Amino acid sequence: MAREIINLTKSFYPISDADTMRKTTTVKQLVDILSIDIAGRNEDGASLNTRRKYEVFVTGGIDDLSPVTSSLFQTVFDQDYETQTSNELLDITIGCYHGGDLVQSTLDKTQGLEDEENSGQFTGIDASGKYLFANDTLMMREKINIYKQYAKYLLGNSEEYFTSPFNEDFTHVDNSDQLTYRERIDEAIFINLKRLFVRDALDKEQFALTFFKDAHNTVSGSNINIVSNSTNINAVTDNGAKNNLRITTICGAVGTLKKDNPSAGEDENVGLIFYDKGIVVLDAKKIFDPDQSISGSISAVTGTEPAFSPTASTLDFDGSLIPNFWVSGSIDNIIDHICESRFTRDFSTALGFINETYINSSIYICRVGPSQANYSRNPTYKKEDGSIRVISNPGDDPFSYITTVGLYDGSNSLLAIAKTSRPIEKNPEVDLSISIRIDY
Repeated sequence: MAREIINLTKSFYPISDADTMRKTTTVKQLVDILSIDIAGRNEDGASLNTRRKYEVFVTGGIDDLSPVTSSLFQTVFDQDYETQTSNELLDITIGCYHGGDLVQSTLDKTQGLEDEENSGQFTGIDASGKYLFANDTLMMREKINIYKQYAKYLLGNSEEYFTSPFNEDFTHVDNSDQLTYRERIDEAIFINLKRLFVRDALDKEQFALTFFKDAHNTVSGSNINIVSNSTNINAVTDNGAKNNLRITTICGAVGTLKKDNPSAGEDENVGLIFYDKGIVVLDAKKIFDPDQSISGSISAVTGTEPAFSPTASTLDFDGSLIPNFWVSGSIDNIIDHICESRFTRDFSTALGFINETYINSSIYICRVGPSQANYSRNPTYKKEDGSIRVISNPGDDPFSYITTVGLYDGSNSLLAIAKTSRPIEKNPEVDLSISIRIDY
């Protein structure tokens, strides 16, 4: 059977610059992250599998001790991460500034390069620049490297440090070059909000985070991984950020996170929020009580019997949150403590923000005059004798229905096709304009 191919003639109507408009609109969406998802446990203490670990770090062997494994970060999901419908909400990790008091005081000064100013003492740094720590510390180099990675990504220099407020000049002590410990973020908590929920950016002055400042105040037993019973709930927001917004070429817009209703003597500036990156940096020594005693079983590379044995690389720990626990605990130990003890195990909102999605649009106004597009190119539009099939009387005006509009370039190549929501009648009495919007 022969097949006839009918070539339909197209009618082209030019679009002028005056009929073209380009604009950007912003769509905003509220996102709530629940406390129970961050905690990863229900009120009975059972695991919900909403916080995933990636145990990629393993210590080297020391004598016949079992190696210590840990993640470098953990991911929080909105439901059991083993289900196919789960979504990643955020990543959380911690880090230490290499020039801070915590790191400098824990360097093993019995080895390393010899300090020229103090004969007979050592720097705790070897000839290749590697930091040397004693066996009662854990993952200190990893904590330092994580801090450096964020500094490189957000500040442009891995040797830099975060300050709250952002890029704040330090006050000097006794007219010397010593920097105050108060403004620099030495022990940092990093929260990476996922792109699925951040979209293009975070909206300014729309971020809030609530948690317990203190761990459980039990006088006996472990408080490292039990939910806090404290009434001291911190609320951290970016209120007032628009008035003190910092714009950088490296990380975009940066705001300062403040503690609502700080106590007398407390610093209200507790961290930073990078709106375009979707990253939050918190100062652990300001949002938590650094002197509170934390007790429980932690990973360790050294210990004493009976708490420690070659078959169980754990240690019964009892010491302050900062610096003791921050130095002795693995990254998993510290993240587990923060998530499981500082957030409630219910369906209240722990973290909320409003995201922004930027929609770029090109709008084309396609104009069709009264004498244009009144005929159909469909061969069935006419009868065999040449008369128009849809007209009863020969003197009646022709008409057609427009259902599709094509956009072509200067070479008559089809670029886009738009469909009307319903057929539009066109006759010689109609001056028609069709608006086509392309979003990208």
